[in-house]
Amino acid sequence: MKRVFLAVPVGQEPAIGRFYDKIRAGLAEEKIKWVRPENLHLTLHFFGDLEEEAIARADRLFGQYLALLPAFGLSFRGVGVFPGLQRPRVLWLGTEPAALLDRLAETVEEVLIEGDFDLPDKPFSPHLTIGRIKWIGDRKKFAEVITDNRDVPVTRLPVNEIHLLESILRPEGPKYRVLHRYGLKG
Repeated sequence: MKRVFLAVPVGQEPAIGRFYDKIRAGLAEEKIKWVRPENLHLTLHFFGDLEEEAIARADRLFGQYLALLPAFGLSFRGVGVFPGLQRPRVLWLGTEPAALLDRLAETVEEVLIEGDFDLPDKPFSPHLTIGRIKWIGDRKKFAEVITDNRDVPVTRLPVNEIHLLESILRPEGPKYRVLHRYGLKG
């Protein structure tokens, strides 16, 4: 069994790194478990634990379906929190609406249905998780940092590859290993 998810890799994109550092510095006094920059990614679907047979089935289907989709550019903008400022738990970097990202998400859902995988229990909400909030000491300052950076343009990245990743849980944080890569057309 492997803990598996499908994602758009982000890597060590400098503009995202600078924005991440700015947000982290602004919230340095808060208890936030920060995602390591090398682990940043946009999750398309989290499978959880899968047997090798299911991973092979997912690989075959994603290989077929994703090869038909065009590569595209994706703009990242602003920071926000889930579920909201009253009880923030997840700190994220957002994306601007993109028709081809929506099409990618629909294609992923088609693969999940055809492959008899569990469907997500929430609608797709594209974001990069940058931190998990443990405790907020200064709620006013926290809200100011979020509000002041909510609509800041960060960068535009090409999306030309999707990864099926294994998440290996370790005490110092997860390590991600690429199981399969899927190139988009273009």
